[in-house]
Amino acid sequence: MFGLKLSEIESHLFKNIKKTKIAFPQETQSLECGLALMFDLTQAINETIGEMTKPQLYTNMNLFARNRQLLLNAYFCFLCSNYGTQFVILRVVFENNNLMRLFKLHPQYAFEWLPSEKQKTFSPEIQLEYGKSGIKGKKFGTSGVMGEIFKNGKQNVEKRTKKTYDELCNYTHPNFKGWRELMGVRGGSEVVLNMPAFWEENALTAIGITLYMMQLSFKTFVETFRDYAFSFAVQINEWKNNNNNLILRYME
Repeated sequence: MFGLKLSEIESHLFKNIKKTKIAFPQETQSLECGLALMFDLTQAINETIGEMTKPQLYTNMNLFARNRQLLLNAYFCFLCSNYGTQFVILRVVFENNNLMRLFKLHPQYAFEWLPSEKQKTFSPEIQLEYGKSGIKGKKFGTSGVMGEIFKNGKQNVEKRTKKTYDELCNYTHPNFKGWRELMGVRGGSEVVLNMPAFWEENALTAIGITLYMMQLSFKTFVETFRDYAFSFAVQINEWKNNNNNLILRYME
């Protein structure tokens, strides 16, 4: 019985995928190309750097790899019209990007963020240089991280970033926005559906912010690994330029 139900769900989700790709051909292609590039970058940097001898390289490659997987999952959620779940995932991508920027600015924070067992794997010289505070496994809250990375930045950028984060939180917390993919109308009344439904209006917000989160992931990657990614400069710039043209459609 339950197996038959799963087959029905699978069939329904495949219909959502088809509708989504028809409605957003350029956007889905951009996300798929971006994901492929993220996988290539991870492999190339691992081969180029070898052992991560500096804490900020280790942490930021770890966070970039996490974002690669999270964006892949968010993309699948988007295709299946699971917009609420997609936004929950994208909030973590946002937070990871902020941490990458923080650790690039303050490498000692990258060392403090690592658990003690990982700190001990670095050379005595690195431990002495970055571990003078003696802090292990330090916690970095989102508001504190944003306050630090925008300390000397432009106020309009900080304001726009906080607005994006607030929008993501509206889906992550028990807010009604997270139910959008499950709402429908039956007989003139609004009802909660059993399965996610494709709604182009909801998908517009979801695809726009996903493109933006992927662009931020590339930006924070380049800030840390610029010296190691020369061979990918043309590909990254080409993707960025194409993505910029798409994002303009979703900006207020």
